[in-house]
Amino acid sequence: MSITRRRFVLTTLATPVAVGAAGLASQIASATAPAFLSRGLHQNSKLRLLKVGCGGMGQSDLSELVGHKMIEVVGLVDVDQRQLDGWTLDSKNDKGETRKARLPGVATFRDWREAYAKLDKNFDAMCCSTADHMHAPISMAAMNMGKHVYCQKPLAQGAWENRALAEAAARMPKVVTQMGTQRIATKFRQFGGKLIRDGVIGPVKEVYAWTNRPAGWWPQGNPRPTGSDPIPSWLSWDLFLGTSADRPYKDGYTPFAWRGTIDWGTGAFGDMGCHMLDVPFYELDLGAPISAVCNPVKASSDQFPESESVVVKYGPNKMTSKDGLTLKWFDGGQFPDFNALGLPEGWEGGEQGKSAVKGDGGVILVGEKGTMWFPIEYAWSRVFVDGKPIELDTKGFEASFTKTNHWHNWVDACIAGKKDACASRFEKGGKMCESLSIGAMSCIEPGKVLEYDAAKCVFKNSPAASAALRRTYRKGWEVSGL
Repeated sequence: MSITRRRFVLTTLATPVAVGAAGLASQIASATAPAFLSRGLHQNSKLRLLKVGCGGMGQSDLSELVGHKMIEVVGLVDVDQRQLDGWTLDSKNDKGETRKARLPGVATFRDWREAYAKLDKNFDAMCCSTADHMHAPISMAAMNMGKHVYCQKPLAQGAWENRALAEAAARMPKVVTQMGTQRIATKFRQFGGKLIRDGVIGPVKEVYAWTNRPAGWWPQGNPRPTGSDPIPSWLSWDLFLGTSADRPYKDGYTPFAWRGTIDWGTGAFGDMGCHMLDVPFYELDLGAPISAVCNPVKASSDQFPESESVVVKYGPNKMTSKDGLTLKWFDGGQFPDFNALGLPEGWEGGEQGKSAVKGDGGVILVGEKGTMWFPIEYAWSRVFVDGKPIELDTKGFEASFTKTNHWHNWVDACIAGKKDACASRFEKGGKMCESLSIGAMSCIEPGKVLEYDAAKCVFKNSPAASAALRRTYRKGWEVSGL
């Protein structure tokens, strides 16, 4: 498409239109019919899905979504032609069945804007699994069209984008949203949330979170590469850049390695912080932070640090101590001093949590009555008082717990018109990811306590870091609401 055409499409996407229909599922027949049934669908009509981003986590998202009997995939979008040509429904499929074999007749696109313009009223919902910097424009444009949106974490890259998506979702009662933090649906994290909610450790004064990443998953701490490499025929480089500043292509930027680059990702803090801090953040009802300071190892102006510790401070509320709450984040091989946090001598998470402590990571909450270990997954939370474990009724909780599927929860909510049924709806996810962005981007001016202006979504005392919190989109890529 020409630049003029692109601008026309973006202007069109910025105009709210009637919400696409997604009739009531037969298994939710008792639900009230949503207003978007104006398309005339009956109760057995399927939710028509457009998938943006089909590789990596995008493939996983799509495999989960098509497992719901009320989903009909109508389009696939990816800047990488290899993902469109070789897409498989299940990477474990021993038959090697391709996208065309499993999803016959599905339209494919390299440009999500073209897909929106051509499919228009022929899709009801969109799932976004792209690089972080494109989450907000792709999601907001779909919401402006009245489409339901599932977006991978982090919800958006910059603090302002996260705030804008949260506020837009709150204004749109018929649009159902979900952020892709699927661990929140597990019994382990739900149990940990209940412990916080019940005040088992009392008002919380400190939260410690850590991960070993990037740990070889993607590069961080390196200077910006010089020169350029030929753009591969399979890659639409301009579409990958999207809203971000123009730069020459270099081998290795994509797929996935983009996560450590400040222009496109959110580093280890924004990536893993979503999975570890979502439940504690929601249950503690944390708002915007007051300040953030980063102490990095091997800092870079182009990439997030190779390793870092970050301190983010919050004001008080009814769930925190009277002096507020301090979040201390560690990644890339740095860890808290576990023995100084009210845990048993030599504690490493017990048999269930041992590998997680020095691996993917976890969370420790320090309250006025005790200390709580909140693992990322596959292990029950533990509570310690004066360094000794207290007994928790995990068996009783497990017996009453109803297992659900995070992706299917969103589909069911779309069909039933019940946006509040989603555990990670944008109103909640955007609020948390705004904080994660502040913590992640504090590395741009290391060692300095950056004061956050919540009203403007900027740092009061750092124009350089503020530019990453509230970005200016590349000309021609503007989306209404951002």
